[in-house]
Amino acid sequence: MSGGANQVLSRARDALPTGEFQWAAELADYVLAVDRENVDAKRIKAQALTELGERQVNATARNYYLSTAQYLLRDLPQQ
Repeated sequence: MSGGANQVLSRARDALPTGEFQWAAELADYVLAVDRENVDAKRIKAQALTELGERQVNATARNYYLSTAQYLLRDLPQQ
């Protein structure tokens, strides 16, 4: 999977439609660890966390996922 941030983000994008939201969020985290301002990584992670939050029964977990997703998106330009 090495090949840079673009390769990792490509894998993260591929994980979303297959329902592998935790994996997508983790891959986006790897990119954010080295580039905290990567807009694509923030969007992918926010999408993955939103999907995870919408599937939670536990209110605390739901709040964590959805709040973190909103935090990631707060300063990003509109698509």
